[in-house]
Amino acid sequence: MMLPAVLAHGVGGRSDLPVPEWQAAWGATVALVLSFAALGLLWHRPRLRDMSVGIPVTPAVAGIVRSIMGVLRAAVLIVFLVVLAAGLVGADDALSNISPVSVYVLFWIGIPVASILLGPVWRAVSPWETLGRLVSRPSDGEAPGWLTSGWAALVPISIFHWLELAYHDGANPRVLGWLGLAYTLGLMAVSRRWGWEEARRAEGFGVLFDAVASLSPFRRDGSGRLFVRPPLVGVAGSSASPVLLAVILAALGGTAFDGFSRTRVWGGLMVGRAGWEATAVSTVGLVWIVALVGLAYHLACRSGGRLTGDPDFAARFGASLVPILVGYDLAHYFSLLLLEGQTFIALASDPLGRGWDLFGTVDNAVNWTLVSTTAVGWVQLGSIVIGHMVAVVVAHDRAVEEWRPTIALRSQYPMLVVMVAYTVLALLLITG
Repeated sequence: MMLPAVLAHGVGGRSDLPVPEWQAAWGATVALVLSFAALGLLWHRPRLRDMSVGIPVTPAVAGIVRSIMGVLRAAVLIVFLVVLAAGLVGADDALSNISPVSVYVLFWIGIPVASILLGPVWRAVSPWETLGRLVSRPSDGEAPGWLTSGWAALVPISIFHWLELAYHDGANPRVLGWLGLAYTLGLMAVSRRWGWEEARRAEGFGVLFDAVASLSPFRRDGSGRLFVRPPLVGVAGSSASPVLLAVILAALGGTAFDGFSRTRVWGGLMVGRAGWEATAVSTVGLVWIVALVGLAYHLACRSGGRLTGDPDFAARFGASLVPILVGYDLAHYFSLLLLEGQTFIALASDPLGRGWDLFGTVDNAVNWTLVSTTAVGWVQLGSIVIGHMVAVVVAHDRAVEEWRPTIALRSQYPMLVVMVAYTVLALLLITG
């Protein structure tokens, strides 16, 4: 199937990188090691948490932002209902149905990018947030442990990655439509029974997108006030529960498998496999890559925990994985958003694939020259290296916040090894 391959994988290949892959890997490793050494020499007290607070915007600006978000909330709800209807009753064709590009490009890639730039926008415009609040009512009983623990948030993220990267028919509009309907009804049932505040714990996409939004120059406090701060530092003020850490590692491992599935090694393994056989092999590969990514992080954290005596070392530094995840995602999906995302404009005029032309855009062609291969390569290289360097800074700042400088520096040795391994792996995977 052509569209699943296009939607599930960003532009990659050896020709995309502006320098040979070995130079990129060595250069990135040297940059990380030098950054780590400089931090050990010059950064002896925590700075980022205070910077992450930011300064409040004026009430007038906050009012304008609320009005804009209200309009966007209504627009997103309409788009959501149209996409859901397209998946359920529209043309059973991934090329002429608006649901695949909406789910895999605008939602899965566009929302995180918007979150980085604008803050926790998903919570403000999410159709599940809107509908969940609408049907919510005060709970007449205590919510069950599987919901209050938050671990339910890992389920939709895991299923989505399997659908995107392993299932052989993941771009089928009917599959997307029925799964989207089931997820929506499930959230609404939980919200009706125990209230939306509890149901939100199971909305895994919101959990993930809120974590990504911590890198934004904008944030909201518990009362809804809007603050402005330097970009990228907000993650230092975030805490990663074991649940959030698992969600981040699952997303990171999924993106790593996306890259691995486009290598020659994987291509040779999949030769002659199709249908459920291909799904089974891809599922095993996806699980193994996610497990390896998680295992590498936890082994490093176990070593760090022994050095510091901190049993919560892994969760304490989990937020430092967020910039790495964002760097991976930008490297893999930047071109996909800019190029294949253009098809949404044409499909918006005929979302159900019925031959309509509601907005006069049905004949709009994709501008494949919108971004050059060289530009894509620089974005790939830059996003991976910058993401890891930000992670090193965030982890070091958190370490000196907890321990004296000598112990803090030693505690980060295992983390540096893992981050170098992640960086080299990411650069090798995007070269195919």
